[in-house]
Amino acid sequence: MVGLAAPASASGATTASASASASVSALSCETWRYERGTRGHGASITCYGSSFTGYAVCHQPDGHKYIRFGNRARSGGTSYAWCGLNGEVVDAGAFPGFPG
Repeated sequence: MVGLAAPASASGATTASASASASVSALSCETWRYERGTRGHGASITCYGSSFTGYAVCHQPDGHKYIRFGNRARSGGTSYAWCGLNGEVVDAGAFPGFPG
């Protein structure tokens, strides 16, 4: 999960924080699935409640970890995120409304 913070002195910080919390709680996702395809290994996730973008945390054999983002999908749709060559998915999830 990604948290967004604003300085305490910023006007409307409470409203922004409450809005971010509401959008996160409004998104309900099924368990992500490990995918194998012509592009290598990846993850898919289906969510409900708002548009979203899936992501996969990938691990290379040399120990390097990185994040790949999938397609933006509407509520009830599926987002697919693919790792690079030789990458394996170690975790996956979704961000509501991301990337904007």
